[in-house]
Amino acid sequence: MEANERVSGLGTKKIFPLIVSMSIPAICGNITTALYNVVDRLFVGQFVGRNALGAIGLMFPLNNVTSAITVLLTVGGGALISLSLGRKEKEIADRAFTNIVVMGAILAFITTVFFFLFADPLISLCGARESSALHDQAVSYLRIVAVGQFFQIMNLGLAGAIRAEGNVKYSMVVSMIGAILNVGLDALFIIVFNGGLEGAAIATAISQVVGALASASYFIRKKGVLRWAGLKNTGFRQMLEIAGLGIAPAVFQAFGLVNNLITNNSLMIYGDREMGAGGGDLAISALSVVSTVESIALMVVLGMNNAISTIISYNYGAKQYKRTRDAALIGQAIAFVICTIVWLLMMFVPQALFAIFSSGDTQLAEYGAMAMRKSKIMILFLGSQTLASMYFSAIGKPKVATLISISRNGLFLIPALLILPGFLGLDGVLYSSSVSDFCSLVLVSFIYIKGILQLNKKEKEKNRYSKGAVE
Repeated sequence: MEANERVSGLGTKKIFPLIVSMSIPAICGNITTALYNVVDRLFVGQFVGRNALGAIGLMFPLNNVTSAITVLLTVGGGALISLSLGRKEKEIADRAFTNIVVMGAILAFITTVFFFLFADPLISLCGARESSALHDQAVSYLRIVAVGQFFQIMNLGLAGAIRAEGNVKYSMVVSMIGAILNVGLDALFIIVFNGGLEGAAIATAISQVVGALASASYFIRKKGVLRWAGLKNTGFRQMLEIAGLGIAPAVFQAFGLVNNLITNNSLMIYGDREMGAGGGDLAISALSVVSTVESIALMVVLGMNNAISTIISYNYGAKQYKRTRDAALIGQAIAFVICTIVWLLMMFVPQALFAIFSSGDTQLAEYGAMAMRKSKIMILFLGSQTLASMYFSAIGKPKVATLISISRNGLFLIPALLILPGFLGLDGVLYSSSVSDFCSLVLVSFIYIKGILQLNKKEKEKNRYSKGAVE
């Protein structure tokens, strides 16, 4: 399909088939991106051991830093590109793409240098004291993967721009290339070369470099509609506009950083207190698996999020409000079905999920199954809240989207993490997530329903105006 036809199809094709056709590649691309961490944890858990698995899980808060930057670029930049294409403003879309690249390179460089230079204090901040069996392994792993962070951020930023112009299949391909390569390299470095945790880190860094090169080649070969507009078209004002549109999911990830730091430190403190020496390491290792399973579900939802936000932004920009509403509601229905399946697995067969990541470690599996049930009761509604935030970002209302993001990861979760453990100990850490998700769901539902009703009002006003113009 020609690039221009692909873009125009966002406003003409039937909504449900369009969502499916765009979501499947986006989901596959997101899942394969998540595989960087999932595969590392799988190989390390099976062939290196519990402590190495815990060392990777310990760094989960730092993943939020990279995620915050990438969603700032992909959601903010993608929304601006799609809105501009919907309004037939090609030059603005090109300038947005150019600013995404420059902005991404700056933020990626800062992240890489920061992670590499401050690996030791960052790991301590994440909850592992120097006496912990996880500390030294985590520092070594972080310093190696820090090198790949520059290429990972650039890869995801460019893939987001490719997706924003409607080419979700190629976006999926460039996301998959590095992740699939990582599987093979993990097997090579861990099993064949016996490289341990460092081998997993080297495999990840190499794979991220290859993925970034694949994304860049799409624009170098001019396969899409977006073009590099030159450095003269970069500017702080448009970068702020991109940041404004992407601030909601970025805030979500930033609060995730704070929450994960509090969680890791609480798990270490209350785990050692209630289970004895090493109890904190066990709790962090168990929650590492829980967060990995949740991240797969989240990547599926975010894949839909990325695809549907492109459809919503384009149609909202084109003032096709009925199509905008239909895309939002169909996305909500699909996300709920997906999250229901994940919830059933977590509640009824958690041991089977842990068996994938631990080789015969019954203590980890038993504690982890209990932790999974207590902490993820409300994962049923993960998609609903995520897509609600995306909707307001996609139509250019970042303040509302930011409020939704803050409610789930900040307004309710941080107080829960600080208060509940004082009454319930280690169980309080686990229950905090479920309590926060329930409170946030009530608030987000009210805001989202109001937003959809406003969209219906816009559609009626447009029809009334059109009818009056004809008469």
